[in-house]
Amino acid sequence: MNYDITAILIGHGEGRLAVASLRSFWETVDHATAAGLKVQPLLVLDNPDAGTEQIFLQYMRRKTNVIYTEFGDQGQARNHAITRAKGKYTAFLDADDLWTTDWLTVAHAYLADKPDTHIAHPAYNYFFESQATIFCQVDQESDEFRPDLLRVANYWDALCLCPTEIYRTVPFCDREIKLGWAYEDWFWNCETVGQGFIHKIVPDTVLFKRRQKMSQTMRASGNKSRIKVNPLSRFDADFYAKTPA
Repeated sequence: MNYDITAILIGHGEGRLAVASLRSFWETVDHATAAGLKVQPLLVLDNPDAGTEQIFLQYMRRKTNVIYTEFGDQGQARNHAITRAKGKYTAFLDADDLWTTDWLTVAHAYLADKPDTHIAHPAYNYFFESQATIFCQVDQESDEFRPDLLRVANYWDALCLCPTEIYRTVPFCDREIKLGWAYEDWFWNCETVGQGFIHKIVPDTVLFKRRQKMSQTMRASGNKSRIKVNPLSRFDADFYAKTPA
């Protein structure tokens, strides 16, 4: 069966926090289905603890299997999930974050008349729990986008919607925080930009991201981790030559 969208929720050790994310996931899938889209839902558990596994199984729907992996690595779990994706587009959600109910429907409509090189992001990330911050994501083709800034700071979250083939062309890197390397979302953004893909913003949309004190991002920051070498690491990269100053 051909699907319009593959929706992937990945869990690790979120425990009870996964309840809200699973509810959000299924509500968003249902909204897209009601809008006439064919959605392939995938639930992935990567080295889960017992509590998280139990919650995922409780919210598992008929004809939806849970995929088990043992990577202990968010990027590799995503890459494995993509091998099971049958949708033209794919969207990821982490098991402690929340989609708005219409995200898949609106993002799919936005990309429907766009080239297959485009990646759709929510306009805002709303961080909650240990902090309350609204992060405005920037359209790569807007005047606000500065190519050089992407070398030192991340513009976009990887919880986007894009053609599945982009994820196959540009897989996520390993997260090796003990060796000082992290920020696989940022690395993926640099890789995709370097290969000519375009990051776009879907107007009037938001992703709710839970920021925990011991989140992977906070651990990476505390460890003074760095992003791996990527196509934008050098100023003589073709990307800079093609981009107006």
